[in-house]
Amino acid sequence: MAAGDYAPAERCLRARRWMLALEALAESDAAPPTLWLATRGVAALWEESHPAEADPAPAAPNDAALWGFGRTLANEAQGQRVMLLDLPAALTADAVTTCAATLLRPDDDNELAITADGARFATRLRTQPSPERARPGAAPASRQATTLGFELPGQLRNLAWRSRTLPEPGANDVEVRVKATGLNFRDVMYTLGLLADEAIENGFAGPTLGLEFAGEVARVGADVTDLSPGQAVVGFGPSSFSDRLIARRASVAPLPEHLDHAAAATIPTAFFTVYYALKHLARLEPGERVLIHGAAGGVGIAAVQIARWLGAEIYATAGSPDKHDFLELAGVTRRYDSRSLTFAEAILEDTRGEGVDVVLNSLAGEAISQNLRVLRPFGRFLELGKRDFYDDTRVGLRPFRNNLSYFGIDSDQLMQLKPELTRRLFNEVMALFNDGTLHPLPYTRFAQSQVVDAFRYMQQARQIGKVVVTYDEQAPTPAGQAPADRPPASLELRADASYLVTGGLSGFGLKTAQWLVDKGARRLILLSRRGPQSEEAQSALAALARRGVEVLAEACDVTCRKALARVIQRGRDELGPLAGVVHAATVIDDGLIRHLEAETLSAVLAPKIDGARHLDALTRALPLDFFVVYSSATTLFGNPGQASYVAANHWLEGLVAARRQAGLPATGVRWGAIEDVGFLARNARTRDALQERLGGQALHSDEALAVLERMLLADSAGLGVLELDWGALSRFLPTAGAARFDELSRTGEDASGQEAREDIGALLLTLPPEEQYATLVAVLRAELAGILLLDESDIDVDRSVYDMGFDSLMGVELMTALESRLGVQLPVMVLGEASTVGRLATVLQHKVQQKGDGEATAANAHDLETLAERHGVATLPAPDNGLTSSD
Repeated sequence: MAAGDYAPAERCLRARRWMLALEALAESDAAPPTLWLATRGVAALWEESHPAEADPAPAAPNDAALWGFGRTLANEAQGQRVMLLDLPAALTADAVTTCAATLLRPDDDNELAITADGARFATRLRTQPSPERARPGAAPASRQATTLGFELPGQLRNLAWRSRTLPEPGANDVEVRVKATGLNFRDVMYTLGLLADEAIENGFAGPTLGLEFAGEVARVGADVTDLSPGQAVVGFGPSSFSDRLIARRASVAPLPEHLDHAAAATIPTAFFTVYYALKHLARLEPGERVLIHGAAGGVGIAAVQIARWLGAEIYATAGSPDKHDFLELAGVTRRYDSRSLTFAEAILEDTRGEGVDVVLNSLAGEAISQNLRVLRPFGRFLELGKRDFYDDTRVGLRPFRNNLSYFGIDSDQLMQLKPELTRRLFNEVMALFNDGTLHPLPYTRFAQSQVVDAFRYMQQARQIGKVVVTYDEQAPTPAGQAPADRPPASLELRADASYLVTGGLSGFGLKTAQWLVDKGARRLILLSRRGPQSEEAQSALAALARRGVEVLAEACDVTCRKALARVIQRGRDELGPLAGVVHAATVIDDGLIRHLEAETLSAVLAPKIDGARHLDALTRALPLDFFVVYSSATTLFGNPGQASYVAANHWLEGLVAARRQAGLPATGVRWGAIEDVGFLARNARTRDALQERLGGQALHSDEALAVLERMLLADSAGLGVLELDWGALSRFLPTAGAARFDELSRTGEDASGQEAREDIGALLLTLPPEEQYATLVAVLRAELAGILLLDESDIDVDRSVYDMGFDSLMGVELMTALESRLGVQLPVMVLGEASTVGRLATVLQHKVQQKGDGEATAANAHDLETLAERHGVATLPAPDNGLTSSD
């Protein structure tokens, strides 16, 4: 199919007809045919440099729409291969020679561009860091913090240090220069995506990494009079994996003089939680018996110390020989296996059937029933775990006839909702450290640059006591920022100029208009086909008016140049000079190419292509600050079922390239799915289906617009802004094996996929059987919910998946996902016998355990004195002396 001067819609329809014709040919021909779509001028989209003599009136290549259409066609075509070939405007002899060689000897590249001198280039897709550029007025470096986070959950390798602006401390706040941060299992679970949203959203730390720290006071709020800059402190605070943070005064205490920062960072979470549980809730008394599960972990060691201080008799469980050895060093003589449910029987035998008075529990599943078995009358059950809460595990009430008490403990929520109680209890804990009653935990120390190693160390359950990250060294450069860069400035728009937004009276276009106001705009021209008729538009206009914003809101068909020209002129007359344009108008009408009608194609192409063409022509002579067009991340991949949408957006990207080559402002953004406003917010099933194909999480509009701000400040264009999981996307993309995805595949599959399997697979092997099973059920429910487009709560673990709409193709997808996440291979036919989530989780658990047994090696014998020295136990402590630690 040769390049020509046809309009974009006609070029796409011709490609469709060729596809259908070759499908019919493929049915009678053994050799699969190849459809070559030849274009001209599309390669300009990928040229970074501007010509020395800019064309004052360049035109966007019409074939840019065909290229986007061809990407989708390549994913939908059956029985044929689709190749995209871009040719130079002037067909030189060199270009013709290279073109002939390419046609005769095609290779793995399905997207090629040939230049006038006969050079051949192939497209490649790669990830880029978010754009950053310092501007006058940028926030001073002293208000910047380097904070640990991740863009996508699921792999520890996604952890990265990033720069963020530190807020001013409030009247009752303290700003701290952090010297050490304690790592908790919550942080590992959150990073791996294994915590439910409700487990983190309402807590003290919220959706951040790190809860406890030690450091020095940098500033204090106006009402803080008992702390001063330079004073050493220890405490709790959100985003504690930072070199600077803001904490509430109630959650901070002075650091005892004899403790260093690393040792102090082991204190807050473990000792506060245990003190609250054993002293405040259980009121543990001298002579009572307490069962401490996981007694070699951070909370467990703290519990041993506090139980001894209270005069209790200690019974403890641990999960490995090393940890039993450590507890022996600590003087704990009554020890049991936490990975076996026989601990209850053994404790009842050792206590002559009496049991214990208090259970400090961190085990899940059936272990709860066993714990209740060993409780004496008037016993207290202290639940530290979260999994059974969120799984809504059923607990029989019969044991509670014996005056038992059950306490669900979440110190994160306690700190959030009861700050005064938090302050009182934390001060009582610190008083016990000041007088030498309690001692910090033994710990393993990692430098800030080794933070991924620290997470992996805890994920593999290798630590005894605590894992601590210290900040003694120079902070690493945040991702995406050169060492000499300063943070980007905030965008500041003119109050005396107007800004035009097409599609600006609903959805993401309206959200963009409101964002422009947040950045200083006070005069807006908002256009849509129907004008301000909707309740959404009326409410938004009233809110803008209350903010003192002048708005010209008009019904305007942007495909009509005359109508658009009239509105632009009226806006300039009434609101002042036009300083910026955002073209957000869109029509979405998805469907397979084979069913595509000319009217449907034109309806999707016209608002984007004709609207952008008219806006370009009508504003070309104006001194605009920006000209923004909203494209879609679907142009990068050619999403099946969205050929019209992909074609329209790819043409917009051609216009952006043409304007930039002319020296005109132009920014194109390929948006991923946006969850909270616009078409996808109104059509949850479409949003979920699109995001399932892209992987990752949908974008929030505020996050998306923050990236747009950075793009405008950095004068960058053509970036795709999305959260991408290549493993998920490749399952839906027939062209995923094309060479242009090689780099993405290597980073997404070889690194992310392999490390995800290692991360979650290794975590599963550290869990007791009940928690293994519960975790596998959670993974299965999440995967099935994504495939079936259901809420996870709708996935009944005891109901056949086939009764929920599951089919054999979905079975292939599920097994591929399980292999990617867990590194475990299962044949699809296993679903015939294990068709419920519960039964399939049992099969998976067996496979996981088999895999672990095959990889396990005999543990090395450890000398107890060496173990004591390694973990900071200076001497073998007497039962009432507690544990001492050293760096």
